[in-house]
Amino acid sequence: MSLTSQTTFPSFTPNIGGEPLEGLQTPTVDQKHRLGARYEDGFGRVYRYCHAGATQLEPALMTCCEAPHANQIEIVQTGYTTSIGDTRITMLLTTGSGVVDGDLVDGWLIVNKVTGLGHAYGIASNTYITSDTVMSLELYDPIRVATTATSEMSVRKSLWKDLIVNAATPTGLATGVPNTAIPAAYYGWVQTKGPCAMTVDTGETLTIGCMCGGPATCAVAGAVGVCAVTEPYYGQVITIGAADETALINLDLE
Repeated sequence: MSLTSQTTFPSFTPNIGGEPLEGLQTPTVDQKHRLGARYEDGFGRVYRYCHAGATQLEPALMTCCEAPHANQIEIVQTGYTTSIGDTRITMLLTTGSGVVDGDLVDGWLIVNKVTGLGHAYGIASNTYITSDTVMSLELYDPIRVATTATSEMSVRKSLWKDLIVNAATPTGLATGVPNTAIPAAYYGWVQTKGPCAMTVDTGETLTIGCMCGGPATCAVAGAVGVCAVTEPYYGQVITIGAADETALINLDLE
């Protein structure tokens, strides 16, 4: 089943001009900007607006987005279809997906199999219609290719919602470094580009000008080290810091 409506956009803007009124170093319990909103300061440093997960985010440590949930991906849409031009659709989810109303705002709907595959749509809102299995999604852009009851769909939260400190074995994309502590469930800013203080992992030796990122063997979650082939890349070393101390890293996550 599909519904057509006029999409209602949130009042938050994707980019802000001028420093945020609440300040870059002042986390808030209430949302002030759109998740993922981008701010660039006078030094060329770039920040993204985020929401912390269940654990406080710490300064100088890399964060990452929440790991994908198995019950949110590759769901056959038995009984539910969409039409070209729809901006409000009804989607089937798997019980126990972990999604609640509003969780997917500024996230993504992906068609990953059968008719409509290869298309992704930004999500403006999500509300359950039936228990935790049938959900109404409001999309920013209209459906470009109609989907059928055999199409497979996946949903994904915003990359900047429910961030965690990057684990020793990463479970999501690197999303930025807080310049101040962001308490659990608070909103704040993480730095994604430009000179940034980062904690050097235990036993790591950095070299000026060289690439850095997640170390091959990580002792301190979120710390930076020599960039391992199978670990995420963060940027380049500007100044060297000893293990368990601070280095200045030219972040390059944008």
